Amino acid sequence: MNLFRAYDLRGVYPKEINEKVAERVGKALGTFLQGKETVCVGYDTRLSSKRIFKDFCSGLVSTGCKVVSLGLLPNPVVYFHAWRNKMFGCIITASHNPKDWTGFKLVKPNGTSFLEEIGKLKEVFETGKFLEGNGKFLEENALIHYKIFLKKNFGKIERKAVVECFGGAGVKGIEVLKELGLNVIGLHDKPDKNFFGFERPEPKGENLKPLIKAVKRKKVDFGVAFDGDADRAVFVDEKGRELNGSILSAVFLQDILKKKKGKVILTADCASELKRMVERLGGKLIWWRVGHGFIEKKLLEENALFAGEESSHFYFNQFYPFSDGILATVYLAKILSEKEEKLSTIVNKIRLHPTEKIYINVVNDVNKVKIVEKLREEFPEAINLMDGIKIELNKVEWVLIRASQTLPEINICAEGKDKKRLREIVAKYKKIVEEKLRGLNE
Repeated sequence: MNLFRAYDLRGVYPKEINEKVAERVGKALGTFLQGKETVCVGYDTRLSSKRIFKDFCSGLVSTGCKVVSLGLLPNPVVYFHAWRNKMFGCIITASHNPKDWTGFKLVKPNGTSFLEEIGKLKEVFETGKFLEGNGKFLEENALIHYKIFLKKNFGKIERKAVVECFGGAGVKGIEVLKELGLNVIGLHDKPDKNFFGFERPEPKGENLKPLIKAVKRKKVDFGVAFDGDADRAVFVDEKGRELNGSILSAVFLQDILKKKKGKVILTADCASELKRMVERLGGKLIWWRVGHGFIEKKLLEENALFAGEESSHFYFNQFYPFSDGILATVYLAKILSEKEEKLSTIVNKIRLHPTEKIYINVVNDVNKVKIVEKLREEFPEAINLMDGIKIELNKVEWVLIRASQTLPEINICAEGKDKKRLREIVAKYKKIVEEKLRGLNE
């Protein structure tokens, strides 16, 4: 069973994850925690997530652990509750995956995700030797403390925004934004197990069209789209232009490094010009591998101020080390409020070469690993990034090809000196990956 991933557990319901498997995961986690810990548990809007919630919790309780039920919540609110109360946590979610997927994101009391612990948990799960105990089950309201925390740090912010939720757990974030003073126009802002017909709650491409249209029509300050569990936020300026993770990282860094100098972490798929920008602002940039679990760990090790990913995960370590799309939205609104500039004006001053990220379906997880192995053989000069390779074409241009940690996909991200050159690079390496895939099937 390929349920255990690099920093979470994911699978298709009910084929790979069902009520029986969920209970076994709960028992494995409780045994790993020696039946002594408290674990807060929330879930996303998928029907499967709610169905397996009780069985997962039952498994935990059967080992002696205490379970704190948080109900339907965004990922960052569950992480916040665990971090604030120095307890373990879990959100049952498959984030941006299609509706028939579900999974488990596990968090430690310091606010970082399970990494090495995933392998140990898998060992316990497979042995089937579980502790027996008599734990407790209780309920708490995590959202209220999360709201109080943001109010204390940001106060009231009077800005107008369109927020796309895709029917995912981000719907709970809208009430947080409103309570902080934002004038919010919600799109698909009710929980929906089918994500209102979207193939998956992924804030990119065609999925952003309703948001872009609404931003232009409603004349708001900006638009934002959350992924399925709202730990990621993709922004659109008031002109309807989609802004990638590199651009928003630059916007955030200009504000953060102006107030305090320190280390910054960006993933290897971000625009290369950001290094020079960080250094001009008096900071020190650390390039790091893609993936929220790896970023969280590195943030704490380096005591870095901020981390950003091209996929629009943003980490504000002055508050806590995990990615939070709601916090990113509040932070951007605060910047716009203080600067009294339009987002498009701020963005237009940021000079980055164009980047693009595409996703290629390779059918199964075995194929994506084999394709990366073949690419390493073909490009021995490439930088090895553990889950993929980065080919530096010249001082500016590069292409990164890596295996997705969450889906049977190969991700290609590239930077070009201009849009025409970028299209050429992406097309070339897309063709190479597709040839490797065909070779596996021959």
